[in-house]
Amino acid sequence: MENKEKTGFAKTFSIWFGLGALMFGTFCGANMASGVYAAGYIVTLGGGWALVWLAMFCFAMSFFCAVGLNFVRAFKVSNYNAYYLALYNVHKPDANPMLRGVVTVFFDLYTMAMGVVTVAATISLFAELMNTLLGIPSVVASIAGVLLFTVLTIYGAAFLRKFNTVMTVSLIVCLLAILIAVVSIRGGVLLERIGNFNIGPEWGLATIPAHFMMILNYCFTNSSWGSTLSNYSDQIQTKKDAIGTGVTIGVLVTLLFIMTGLIVLPFMPEVMAGTPILMICQQYLSPVLTIIYWIVVIFSVVSTAPSFTYNFSNRWVTLWKGEQVSRKVKFFILSLAYLVVCWIISGVGLMAIVQKGYIMLGKIALFAIVIPLFISIPRVWKKDKEDAAA
Repeated sequence: MENKEKTGFAKTFSIWFGLGALMFGTFCGANMASGVYAAGYIVTLGGGWALVWLAMFCFAMSFFCAVGLNFVRAFKVSNYNAYYLALYNVHKPDANPMLRGVVTVFFDLYTMAMGVVTVAATISLFAELMNTLLGIPSVVASIAGVLLFTVLTIYGAAFLRKFNTVMTVSLIVCLLAILIAVVSIRGGVLLERIGNFNIGPEWGLATIPAHFMMILNYCFTNSSWGSTLSNYSDQIQTKKDAIGTGVTIGVLVTLLFIMTGLIVLPFMPEVMAGTPILMICQQYLSPVLTIIYWIVVIFSVVSTAPSFTYNFSNRWVTLWKGEQVSRKVKFFILSLAYLVVCWIISGVGLMAIVQKGYIMLGKIALFAIVIPLFISIPRVWKKDKEDAAA
């Protein structure tokens, strides 16, 4: 029987869902799996305000991905450097070379900073897991993590990325199993707190105005995802595909926040510190779930750090001239130096990194990405009219 090529809505939806699944897998990493995102952002003020934060995130993620993908479609860029050059309108050959250089260097540094924050949180989580589960001192576990991630960056990063889908599916199944177990013992508490604006603010973890600004700044970090999606957007040919894919991404990623938020909410505020879902498994659920969760989270940790480290080393190794040192050795030195910096930053703690690091990047993104992205909307309209006329 011949395979029939997808047509109509089936083909369109496959494009939307393909990129949505990619972003779903990207977000389904160590910080999400640990429940830190849920505790630090979504259910910090209870189940009522959680609905507001989820709505804000879903809208921001959908909007920025849709606008970013539509910009990619119009200007036909395929990597983050080309994306930002076009966003600042310095992509043409006659553009001022100094401005091109400033834009390139700035967004190289911004992309590197985003990676440092993510990897620092991953090292912190790895150390907490090793200490909690195996009794290994945190310093020793951190050193072991740095060395492991360095080696995997050289030999195993590509291999690990190929199995990102397997890791994501495994983590989702594990989270569903944990959610079912949580409902069985705290279902009443969960139902009482969902949509309840009275339970949560009295925990004293944050004020509503301060948390609103923190969520808003975190939402601004999503403005940079267009640059990442430009690497995978060759099938985005129409404005409809760009908008449909952006909304699909926003909905799918929000589902991750919903799932982890439902697990953490009934145990707040006791699990605010550390690794919330691991604490829930150890203190309230079956030891079998703890073992399963530990294995899957280790995979998510191991798959996150080498990928971000590889992106850094692969970008800067080209600037290391000379043949006296082999490429593999250069990769090792760059990766080790990068991971040591991340390790030092990880000392401030997992929750602090997630709450403060991404918020700082969000404030930078407001001026460096969000405003130019809004300005790009009429530019895209104008370019579409010019292309149609031509």
